[in-house]
Amino acid sequence: MNDNQLKVIGWIRSGMDYNAGLNLLVELTHKQTFLNLFSGKDKTLADKLAYEICKAAMLANHITWKDFIRKVKEEEGIEIVAKAEELPTDFSDVKVQEILSGYENKPKVCGPDSAKITETIETAETLETKPHTEYPPIIRRIIHEYAALFQERSKLHAVMTGMPESNAESVCAKRAELFGLIKSISARLEILYEAKKAFDEKGVVPAESEVFPPVEKEETEPDIASLDEAALKKQKKNLQSSNSKDQTILDYQSKERTEVKKPMPNGPKRLKIEMRINDRNKKIGEIETLLLKYAGKE
Repeated sequence: MNDNQLKVIGWIRSGMDYNAGLNLLVELTHKQTFLNLFSGKDKTLADKLAYEICKAAMLANHITWKDFIRKVKEEEGIEIVAKAEELPTDFSDVKVQEILSGYENKPKVCGPDSAKITETIETAETLETKPHTEYPPIIRRIIHEYAALFQERSKLHAVMTGMPESNAESVCAKRAELFGLIKSISARLEILYEAKKAFDEKGVVPAESEVFPPVEKEETEPDIASLDEAALKKQKKNLQSSNSKDQTILDYQSKERTEVKKPMPNGPKRLKIEMRINDRNKKIGEIETLLLKYAGKE
C-alpha cells in the first residue's frame, strides 16, 4: 500500500469531504481539468468523484469501487484498515491549485503540475531540520513566504467556497473582495515559484530587489511641533480632506457618493482604511493641541 493509497483510505474514513476529495484527485492525477469538471458540483458528482479517486489510486475499478468504499467504512478485512493509526485524516497538506469556484480555474497559477511545488512546500516545513542543505538566505526566505502565502490562500478560498449562493450586494461584494485577495496571492506565488524553480534547475540565485522589491516610503512629514499656526491649520485641513475621501470609500465603495450607501464589508481592505483614518485622527488631535497656544492671540 503506497502513500497515495493511504491518503485515499484516510479520505474515505474521514468522511469523504467533497472539496478535500477534489484536491486529492488533482494531486493523484496531476490533471487540472478535474477542477472545471467537479468544482461546485458536489450534489451531482460526488459518486463520480469517489470513483475517480479510487481508480486513480488503483484501489478499485468501475465495478468494485462502491464495495471497496463500503468495506473501508465498515473496516471489513481490508489490509490498510488494520493500520488505522497510520491513516491521514487532515488534508491541509494537499499541495494543489486552489479551486476558485466560478471565477478562475487556470491550469497554471503556481506551476501545480510540477513536482517542484510539493518539493518547495515540503522543504519549507523541514528547513530547520536540514541545515546541511545550505540554501542561500534569499531562497530560504522565498520558501518560507511561499508556504505562508499558500496556507493563507487556502484559508481565503475556504471562506469563499463556504459563502451562500446569493446575489445579494453584500455577498457579492464580499465574494469579490475575497477573489481579489486570492488573485493577488496567486500572482505573488507565481513569482516565488519561478524564482525557486530557476534556483532548483539552473542554480540561479535571484537578486533580492527582483523578488522582494523595496517598499516605497511615503514622503517624510514635517515635524508638526515646528510648524506655525498657518501651516498647522493647512495640515489639519489636508488630513480632514483625506479622511473624508476614505470615509466615502467606506460608505460607498467608490470615490464618488451615490444616492444609496453601499458600505464596504468587513475585511482586510476595510480594516486598512479604518486604521488609516484612525492614524490621521490622532494626528489631527495633536495639531489641535498645538493650536491652543494660538488661541486668544488674534
